[in-house]
Amino acid sequence: MRYPAAPLLVAGLLLFGAGCMTKTVVVSVPRIERLEVIDPYSPATVVEQALQDRAEDYVATRPGSQAWRGKGLSMQPLLPPNAWVVTEPLPFNTLEAGQVVMFHGRHGRPVAHALVERTRKGWVTMGVNNGNVADRNLMTPANYLGVVTTAFIVQ
Repeated sequence: MRYPAAPLLVAGLLLFGAGCMTKTVVVSVPRIERLEVIDPYSPATVVEQALQDRAEDYVATRPGSQAWRGKGLSMQPLLPPNAWVVTEPLPFNTLEAGQVVMFHGRHGRPVAHALVERTRKGWVTMGVNNGNVADRNLMTPANYLGVVTTAFIVQ
């Protein structure tokens, strides 16, 4: 297996607002590292462990950061299911539309979605692959976990 650095991957969210106006938010993760699997017959558990190891090694160099295993399809094509992501606790008041953040969702589970719009009560968030349907609950300082700054994925 190899660990080449990958170029920045970007996805866009096309939002439909009042009066049929549209707004595009460019969504990105600053660093995405691809794991090249040389042996196509490598067991999935070996590949998964390699991704986890890379994420945990990276976290060890970044105080305050955390590694998380992704689940679900909501951030495709930017982040595939089973990606390992790293969050860093950037100050809530510095967040910007287009960043991917981790927060406790409606049922208390961690969710990684893109910031769409800041409101007085918190941030509207949305999965890249969720059409133009925003999450029901806002992301606030109370449920915010960090910004996804790095992802480790299989090439």
